[in-house]
Amino acid sequence: MTFRSGKSNTITMKQGDTLFGIWGGVRKMARDLNRPASTVHGWKKEGRVPANEQQHVLQIAEELGLPITADHVVFPLGRPNAAAPVEITAPPITVACDRKPETQRKDVH
Repeated sequence: MTFRSGKSNTITMKQGDTLFGIWGGVRKMARDLNRPASTVHGWKKEGRVPANEQQHVLQIAEELGLPITADHVVFPLGRPNAAAPVEITAPPITVACDRKPETQRKDVH
């Protein structure tokens, strides 16, 4: 399965490897966290758990005996593939300058 998280790289992984898969799904996670399912679905859609919710998610996961770590909460859809090449290119920039440096001007004494 392939997930796309915002503007980040595409991440390929098995459904069970995600925070939501380990938890048993968005609805179960929402019930356990006492949050609306639409809120937890938004986290999945965005590919992130808000910072102000991360400690709560970890605490409830621990209470339920789920094998969830801080890594799962920070990267709920899995870590981006570090081996995937990321191409960063900048377009060539043309610089034009009509002024001569002071040392080349005839009127400078």
